[in-house]
Amino acid sequence: MIILYSLQKLNGERTIYSIFHLLHGKQSSQTIQDAFLYRLTPLFNTYPFLSRQELEEMLSFFKTNEWVRAISDNDHYCLTEEGECILAGLITEKPIPRYLDGMNVQKQSLLFWERLSLLVQVISYLQKRDSKYIPIQKNQETIHWIRMFLKQNRYNRKTLGMNLHSELVSCLEKERSINPNLIVVRLSGYHSIGLTIEQAAQKFNLETTHFYYEFLNILHFMVTEVQQKAEKFPILHTLIEPTKSRVLTQSAEKTMELLQQGYSLLEIIDIRQLKKGTIEDHIVELALKINDFSIEPYVTVEKQEKIKRAASQSMSKQLKVILNMVEDVTYFQIRLVLAKYGDG
Repeated sequence: MIILYSLQKLNGERTIYSIFHLLHGKQSSQTIQDAFLYRLTPLFNTYPFLSRQELEEMLSFFKTNEWVRAISDNDHYCLTEEGECILAGLITEKPIPRYLDGMNVQKQSLLFWERLSLLVQVISYLQKRDSKYIPIQKNQETIHWIRMFLKQNRYNRKTLGMNLHSELVSCLEKERSINPNLIVVRLSGYHSIGLTIEQAAQKFNLETTHFYYEFLNILHFMVTEVQQKAEKFPILHTLIEPTKSRVLTQSAEKTMELLQQGYSLLEIIDIRQLKKGTIEDHIVELALKINDFSIEPYVTVEKQEKIKRAASQSMSKQLKVILNMVEDVTYFQIRLVLAKYGDG
């Protein structure tokens, strides 16, 4: 369903492998722009387990069942009428989870889960005054982080356990559309090992990937909720690693610093010894992720309006189509306007 949904959004304008890069969270300006432009940001970086072979096998299955048809070449596909019907049925049965937000909170959520699951286990054993157990998480950085957290925490073990339990209940019971049990069954406690994704999926009679996405949905909900109401969830908020309000690739961050120092695009190309296209990619990324980033130095207001009109009138988000509709503009300028304003 996820692959069919992504193919529908892309509408044959990107290759099948753009979905692979999207689900893997590839930190390239092209993949990031695709995620925004085709409204696929919730899925960004949410399934890095997908292999190219698995993707190609799924595509072969779609073609055999005539759910997709090739466009222009073998790497571009769109859904057939039958494919649209199949997708509509699947989404009705299993909608894309409401709180999924891969672009903004996926990395934070996975680290949050490592810390939360280990903290629950540690507190359970502390309350029983038993130190003989195998940590549920193997990441040494996470184990060290929990040790430091416990050392710095002012509560005794009983109060800490009660407060953490209270915060979890308050957070998870707030939203009726999620099932807290999907999280609870995966937590480990005193002489109790949490279920793996496969075991939990079987317990709830869900396909494994479906369970995984519902599990991510809850984590994303929790991270977003806790960040917005930090004073209500002091312990849970501590488990979330702070992040910059704008998550830029490292290279784009360096380009932004030079722009802020007053250097022009050409000067930055010279300073960084990078290709013009690479620096342009960075500027497109800035337009995507920074709300107050001005694109006027690169596209006049008049050209912006022309591009926006063409994009809104066009049935396609392909740059070539829009380029043919507007005189005297470049691909870079079109990308910038689409990054800043979407498709109009």
